[in-house]
Amino acid sequence: MRDKYGYNHKLRGFREAVMPASSVLILTHDYPDPDCLASACGISELLSFWGVTSSVISFGGFIGRAENRAMIRLLNINIIPFVLTEITEFDKIVLVDCYPGQGNVSLPPDIAIHAVIDHHHNVPPPDAPFFYDIRENYGAATTIVTSYLIEAKCPVPPKLATALFYGINADTGGMRRNVSDRDIECYRLMFDIMDYRLLSEIQNPDREVEFFRMLNRATGAAVTYDNVGYTHLGNVTAPDYISEMADLIHSLEKLEWTVCTGIFKNQLYFSIRSKSNSAGVMAQRLAAAMGGNGGGRLRAAAGQLPIKTEINILLAKLELSIREIFNIKDAPKESLL
Repeated sequence: MRDKYGYNHKLRGFREAVMPASSVLILTHDYPDPDCLASACGISELLSFWGVTSSVISFGGFIGRAENRAMIRLLNINIIPFVLTEITEFDKIVLVDCYPGQGNVSLPPDIAIHAVIDHHHNVPPPDAPFFYDIRENYGAATTIVTSYLIEAKCPVPPKLATALFYGINADTGGMRRNVSDRDIECYRLMFDIMDYRLLSEIQNPDREVEFFRMLNRATGAAVTYDNVGYTHLGNVTAPDYISEMADLIHSLEKLEWTVCTGIFKNQLYFSIRSKSNSAGVMAQRLAAAMGGNGGGRLRAAAGQLPIKTEINILLAKLELSIREIFNIKDAPKESLL
């Protein structure tokens, strides 16, 4: 691919930020999805190509979604919990698919980072003390990393290509949302290299009983207000279930918007899906109304709300806020089942 996206310049900047180094910590957000897992794998491969002898991929929470666990297992991704790392042992720190200070990265605020690669709406200060490549018009951070590998002429083996393809595919919802020309180019290139058998096994994993419990809870609690769907999962064993159930409920034909919530570690997490646009804006509005934080892309967004009162009171306020924000105050409430 020609360098019409400015990758020659960015790749030089990234290399200057992380080299020389003998050990690099590659940190994802706390509950890594295929996009940040693939991005981290790609950066690890690139660093190895440049001569870094040790790079460690780490995350602060845990991985609950069956597809994500299958991806790690089948592609032999070496990833460890952040609590098991000794941060002083690393020469450099790279963040992928996340941004410091956003509440979803387990990194002490006084720790210096050296590079950020992301595709969410974040605006670093003009004097940012770290390298950054943030392209919010991209559907996946994996696309940025894939472009780095291509620009650096770093060989991409089939397992890595499988990870990169799946990372782009997953974060764009099968190329249905937030897709740029660059996403499509990288998607096609990795399609020709990847291992199709491994991809099939990742996308069709064996599931634990908990998934079906969550599915039963999600559909049983789901209600609709005209073209807006809402379901609350109660306590969840992993935040991943909230986004997963949001995706499933959102496939209901009549819905333009879907909001799914759940409780994890005394926080109320929410995911918003849109079939048109502005999911990120709606997440920001909902978070602002409820005293939390949120954001995201045009068709997929998420956030967290503090639980400072009885949960029933909080959920009642949340439902009122959803009605207000989505302009459905007068829409009748109907159970899905």
